[in-house]
Amino acid sequence: QYFTLLIITDGVISDMDETRHAIVQAAKLPMSIIIIGVGNADFTAMEFLDGDSSALRSYTGEEAVRDIVQFVPFRDFRN
Repeated sequence: QYFTLLIITDGVISDMDETRHAIVQAAKLPMSIIIIGVGNADFTAMEFLDGDSSALRSYTGEEAVRDIVQFVPFRDFRN
């Protein structure tokens, strides 16, 4: 079995350390996380979680074994 978690958000993350840690742990499981950003918020943190520029690390320094997060800003596809 493989799971996909879809998160639709219009805001900024307030618990970045805990979120990073949870994603690093989830990278060991058969799952992917898709985050869709709606609205005009600053989604810089979501782009960081995407891990395309560098491997995601938890606050303990543990590196994600694979990239499981894909961030999509909905405003880029509205029209």
